[in-house]
Amino acid sequence: MEIGAGCRLLEGKIAIVTGASRGIGAAIARRFAVEGAAVALVARTIAPGGQLAGSLEEVAGVIRATGGTCCMIQANLADPADRSRIVAECIATLGGLDILVNNAAWSRFVPIWEVSPRHVELAMQMNLYAPLDLSQAALPHMEARGAGWILNISSATADLPPPAPWDLNDRKVQFNLHGHPTLYGTSKAALDRMTAGWAIELAGRNIAVNALAPVGAVASEGALSVGGWDERDHIEPVETMVEAAFQLCHRPAHELSGRIARSLPLLEELGVRYRGLDGQEIARADVT
Repeated sequence: MEIGAGCRLLEGKIAIVTGASRGIGAAIARRFAVEGAAVALVARTIAPGGQLAGSLEEVAGVIRATGGTCCMIQANLADPADRSRIVAECIATLGGLDILVNNAAWSRFVPIWEVSPRHVELAMQMNLYAPLDLSQAALPHMEARGAGWILNISSATADLPPPAPWDLNDRKVQFNLHGHPTLYGTSKAALDRMTAGWAIELAGRNIAVNALAPVGAVASEGALSVGGWDERDHIEPVETMVEAAFQLCHRPAHELSGRIARSLPLLEELGVRYRGLDGQEIARADVT
């Protein structure tokens, strides 16, 4: 039986997805809705016409057109006061909370010696403090429902660059040398460590906490706007990240928690064939 045709593994679940106006967040929200979840879509961009393509209204329209349930919460995740109301609004509108996907992020790829205090503040507010605050607010509601899933979307930039002596022709060295991912990677490395800590401290309480990153880059609106990609880079379809997120947000915590996972290796480990945003199977040969 195809997923979405009576075998919906998130039926009755309620999810929050931040950064849901475009890219990975929008894709996760759409797939979760197909799988039966009611989804609270969170982002700053409520209506079309912003600097980047995508808005909450557009994502909500797609979800509702395919029979899904969602609500929109406009919020600036960099503002502690703004994000403090997100969980409460979800509970008031949808009636509970089972799944939290902390996807919204802030990035600027500039040389580390040019990073300003404002850059550091925004990176940490969006990429570390917001997931912490939302997870703290979500936890009692998940416990009240007997189970929960927290997924933090991370990045391969959290991995340490190689030490000297360097092969300056190596692609990874080239990226760290010219791509300037240090600030972004630092915030995501902190997120990974926090994820592992949350998971072990919640052991035995039926709450799964994981981090997930693509192997390379996902061709989202945000990634494409940064630029710098070429044929040497691994650009994976958004569906592989979405499938991995789905797996980490329905399997029990005693099986999958505390993972700092990469999308494609996780799917290989689980023996899962990834599906489209409509829940229909896609051939693995389509992964590039």
